Amino acid sequence: MITTFLVAGAAVSLTALFVATRTAARPALAGENTAVGLQDAAAETLVGGVAGQARSDWQLTTLDDLSDAEDLLDSLEAHGYADRELILLGNSSFAVRWR
Repeated sequence: MITTFLVAGAAVSLTALFVATRTAARPALAGENTAVGLQDAAAETLVGGVAGQARSDWQLTTLDDLSDAEDLLDSLEAHGYADRELILLGNSSFAVRWR
C-alpha cells in the first residue's frame, strides 16, 4: 500500500517537474492574443502600396503601470503615430511599440 502511494507520488512529482520546465523554457513573445493593434490593418506592411518597400523599424519601450502605458499611447496618437501597439507581458508589465 505504501509502495503504491510512493510510486504514485513520484509519478505526479516528475510530471509536475516536466510541465514546469517545459513552460519555463518558452519565451514570452507577443502573439495574436497579446498584441492589441491600434493601427489601420490595411496599411500593415507596405508604404504607398509598393511591394518590397518596408515601413520604418518599430520603437519599443516597456512600462510597469497600465496608466503610464495609456498615457504614452495617447501621446503617440497626439504626435501623429498611426501604428501603435500595446503588448501585455504579464506581471503588470506592458510593452508599447510604435512606428
